[in-house]
Amino acid sequence: MKPIDTRVDTVTLYHRGATVRRTATLDFSTGAPSELLVADLPLSLLDHTVRARVESSSGAVVLSNVRIGLYAPPRGTPETPPDVVALKTVRSTLEVTRDRIAQLQYELGQLGSVSVNPRPSPEEGKAPNPSPMFARASLETMIEDASTRRVEQLHALEADLKKRVEEEATILRRITLASTASNVRPDELKKSVTLQVLPGSTAKQGTLVLEYFVLGARWAPAYQCRMTRDCRSADLQLRAMVIQRSGEDWRGVKLKLSTASPMSWTELPELSSIRIGRAQAPPPGKRGFRPPPQGASSLFADYDRGLNQARASQPVIPTWQPPALVLAPMPTPDSFGSAGAPQAEMDDEGMVMEEEAEREAPMRKEMKKMASRRDGPMPPPAPAAMASPVMSAMRPAAGRAMASPKSASMESRLSVDADLSDVLGGAAPSELQVVLYASLRLGPASDGNRGQLTSVDRRRAFLDSLVALQLSAPFDVLSVVEAAESQGQHLFQLPAPSGTSDVRAEAGWFDYVYPTDAAVDVPSDGTWHSVPVNTRTATGDVRYVVVPREDPQVYRLALVKNPLPSPLLPGPVEVYVAGEYVLTTVLPSVPPGGDFKLSLGIEQAVKVARNTTFQEQRSGDKVVATNELIHDIVIDVVNNLDREATFEVRERIPQPAEDAEVVVDEGKVSPSWETYPQDERGHVIQGGRRWVLSVKPGATQTLKANYRVKLYANNELVGGNRREV
Repeated sequence: MKPIDTRVDTVTLYHRGATVRRTATLDFSTGAPSELLVADLPLSLLDHTVRARVESSSGAVVLSNVRIGLYAPPRGTPETPPDVVALKTVRSTLEVTRDRIAQLQYELGQLGSVSVNPRPSPEEGKAPNPSPMFARASLETMIEDASTRRVEQLHALEADLKKRVEEEATILRRITLASTASNVRPDELKKSVTLQVLPGSTAKQGTLVLEYFVLGARWAPAYQCRMTRDCRSADLQLRAMVIQRSGEDWRGVKLKLSTASPMSWTELPELSSIRIGRAQAPPPGKRGFRPPPQGASSLFADYDRGLNQARASQPVIPTWQPPALVLAPMPTPDSFGSAGAPQAEMDDEGMVMEEEAEREAPMRKEMKKMASRRDGPMPPPAPAAMASPVMSAMRPAAGRAMASPKSASMESRLSVDADLSDVLGGAAPSELQVVLYASLRLGPASDGNRGQLTSVDRRRAFLDSLVALQLSAPFDVLSVVEAAESQGQHLFQLPAPSGTSDVRAEAGWFDYVYPTDAAVDVPSDGTWHSVPVNTRTATGDVRYVVVPREDPQVYRLALVKNPLPSPLLPGPVEVYVAGEYVLTTVLPSVPPGGDFKLSLGIEQAVKVARNTTFQEQRSGDKVVATNELIHDIVIDVVNNLDREATFEVRERIPQPAEDAEVVVDEGKVSPSWETYPQDERGHVIQGGRRWVLSVKPGATQTLKANYRVKLYANNELVGGNRREV
């Protein structure tokens, strides 16, 4: 089955994790397929979060039986492995050729050792014996001819040997390639989703929407504020610091930044009834397990009726069937005694031993009770790929496997029934019910386990999906998948960029989504990326703040109104004025339509001077005389800017303690000031005052204030009577 080409359309990014939305265009004009395959999905997706649907305006397409598997790139048509007989023939030919070469080399050595006897030495005083020249020449000719023939044969055999060796290497290479062509590497694995299309679909075209959740992603807010020179207008750009390592790159996606927590558990409130009358007993506690309702099999009556009618309308074609295998009957609860002990002991071939049968007896009693409550006979057992881990651990065929450490740990986990009884508010569930709900699947109507929840063995399901693709994995695929799923937890331990905050902790009790105006790219590399979200133009104003009592420097403070209909979360903001970078500060939480302040540093074109005078005088010659400590404050503000500016001059007058015998009276203030407790800073001060005034360009504004401190004549203020220096 060919996979469907899908692309990541939208990603909803939460403070931890993200929901990925993939789409694909489907054409059903030639008929709806029975199954759809979506491949190249990240290994880190959570299987139980997969959701799929088909959106179409021309009809309806119903999907069911969503299965999660593994996928790897296709290998193409593998080369047909050669026959083993061909390899044996080549190797036997090589052996014969090597033997013949060795024989020829031996014969050449023997021929080389043949020599003509020299002529014997003559006797003293006699003539030498005649030499048989013809015999000598004939012998030399025979040796030379024999050696030449053998050398030619040896050269031919060596050439044939080289050819046979290359043929053997080619066959061995083909065998090796054929044996490893179906092997898949861990880095090639991807997840896949198989969807079953129910018959009766009427849509001609549609859009497949597939959604799933991944853990390895997070984000934090950041901002850029670009103000004009007069600070009357500002472009506020909301950005996001995004990091993700989900296993797939997000290219050209519409990103939605959410402050919600989608994977958290929330209990729905229940309103209790209030009754007037006699006192009633408290309602019984809720039970954690309820038996399945009776008559559930009648829900499939229409399906069975339609299936039988479809089968009856089809012509019956006789086909050959193999003879049925006669299997040994399975042990029944009747074969056990009243105490659950077996009546007879079976050997290893019978698959059930005495101690294993004792362990299995309670399970069979529970199954018998459940069967008696159902309408009709029990359905056939689940296939091996869909069997529950608990069922697999307690199946009689696993007699030897139950003694393994893995089965022992399973039995130790199943021994928690007594502890679960208190948590579930009633009787503890049986061993058949101790399963993970995320791994449960509801059997389809065509399956023997229809209407029942069965547990999925992930490792077996993953291996079956690779077998369907004619691939094999020489490693543990489940460990690779679990490692990819857990890498998102390591991503949360990385430090966040400086100045950023946790969006979930700052959001409080509200959830909001910030969509991006344009498509963005976020690679899966585990590093932080600055992503633009949107840009809005805001109105602003600038105010010059000075506290001459502490520092004569004048600070620019921009007042910007939130232009977004959404709240602004705390985060770092880069401030630019007239295209020049000024500073980076931290933006506080701002509600929709609220104002926030940005410090723009020191304004050198404004000068402020503060002068004070002090005078101490006695109030009179009365018996109880008082001293008056008179303080005069004069502040000059010089505006050297080319425009009118608003200034905020902050001042403070001393305040006596509650039990102090001191009185502070404010005198003449020109122009008048206002009380300033600085509530917006979260630190309230006593005696805070401020002037808010506008000064024209090139003008000087003088501020005057006077206050008197009255105390008894024989007393003195701690630190001296003079408060202003």
